[in-house]
Amino acid sequence: MSITHKLEIFRGRRVKLYVEEHLLPNGNKALREVIRFPNSVVILPLITFDKIVLLYQYRPAIRKWIYELPAGIIEGNEDPGETASRELIEETGYKAGTLKQVFSMYLAPGYSTEYMYAFIAYDLKEVGAKPEPYEVIRRKIISMDEALEMIKNHEIIDAKTIALILYYAYNRNNIISTLRK
Repeated sequence: MSITHKLEIFRGRRVKLYVEEHLLPNGNKALREVIRFPNSVVILPLITFDKIVLLYQYRPAIRKWIYELPAGIIEGNEDPGETASRELIEETGYKAGTLKQVFSMYLAPGYSTEYMYAFIAYDLKEVGAKPEPYEVIRRKIISMDEALEMIKNHEIIDAKTIALILYYAYNRNNIISTLRK
């Protein structure tokens, strides 16, 4: 409903942490720690309708290598499609001939404001990757069947990646007919 009190605890380059008191729809008040974080994108790059580009990326926050789809933060007033195009090139080295937004979602609405736009990229042309200096990424091309097995076997454990791969698997025929037009 409304914020009755807000205290900034931390302000970083992209992240802001607040303690907020909220007036809830039932009339109660709730004290919450809230991370204000920019919106973002995730992209499923299709080499063919059955082959995808997956990244194996080192994530310092969890001190692990994990499999992920390319993703990134929307900069300033950038359109989500522009961000998706930029991140796709930076992280995979592919430029999309066709880029289609398929859904959007909150990633962790219990404590974060981050809202993510999910895209399918098709008709890819290799143009060379341009990763940021802080990104350690290895590119891997796999089949959709392999990706689904990796989810089933807990090898893919990144939520945004699981969501978009499963969305594509569930809606593949409709997406393919749209992309072929």
